[in-house]
Amino acid sequence: MSRGGDWFDLANFDPGPDRAAAGRLFLLDRVDSTSDFLLGRGEGGMGRICRCRGGVWRPGEDALLEPVPTGPRDLAVANVQTRGRGRLDRVWLAGGLQLSWRLPDEAPAPGLPVWLGLAAVQAVRELCGVPAVLKWPNDLFLDGRKLGGMILDLVTCGDAMTLVAGLGVNLTPPGPEAPSAVRDGAISLAEAAPGAADAAAIAGAVLRRCDAGLPRFRALGWEPWRDELAACDHLRGRPVVLRTPAGDLRGVAEGVADDGALRLRRPDGRIDDVVAGDASVAGIGPVPGETEGGSGC
Repeated sequence: MSRGGDWFDLANFDPGPDRAAAGRLFLLDRVDSTSDFLLGRGEGGMGRICRCRGGVWRPGEDALLEPVPTGPRDLAVANVQTRGRGRLDRVWLAGGLQLSWRLPDEAPAPGLPVWLGLAAVQAVRELCGVPAVLKWPNDLFLDGRKLGGMILDLVTCGDAMTLVAGLGVNLTPPGPEAPSAVRDGAISLAEAAPGAADAAAIAGAVLRRCDAGLPRFRALGWEPWRDELAACDHLRGRPVVLRTPAGDLRGVAEGVADDGALRLRRPDGRIDDVVAGDASVAGIGPVPGETEGGSGC
């Protein structure tokens, strides 16, 4: 069993004081899905439960052999996922950071998935020194290729609510077993910024930024982040094709509405707010098929 010194450097992990004081890190050598693990779904995982003691994260002595209930400050990282999930029920491929974490058990704020994607982009930009951008709704792009992505899961049972965010960031390129379209459409930090940061450092940076900003986002909405979103918006001002269950839509992306919808200026000049779909820059196209380049959740 991993003790955190090989694929995840516990000494380099700093998720912030609140999670250090009250949360647990499930360090999973193998799991079907980190998000499903925190939601109590799936087959569980193999690994160890880590806690912060004296400012240092340490693994427990007993191996994790079966699913356990998770709490509001818990998080999970995985070395191997067997059924990582992306948006639209896609399978995720590639290798890298595979992180999921519990959010406060409250109804999601309007636009929360987009805001979480922006927070992840900003953390990667600051930590790794790369010009990552956000492709609506919450994919991380770099040099026109996919660097990572997010997924948000909400499960309710009566009055109880569990909200889990999942993030995948490509640290290494997809392997030869990945479809050629995935290999061509993905980029990794090993290619863009060798040695810039490891999985533990990136996980900590993303968690600190998300936890620090979330109360303000819930209270104030997009107003404090409008300029930052515009500066990181991969689609803004570009002609796009938006694939939706009702058919393809074409137009020019005009940014993001307060509820997280993509604002699309149609050829006749009207603005449509589209809440769900798969967007790509016109003429470039998304990765085809049912797989995505990323390290799913």
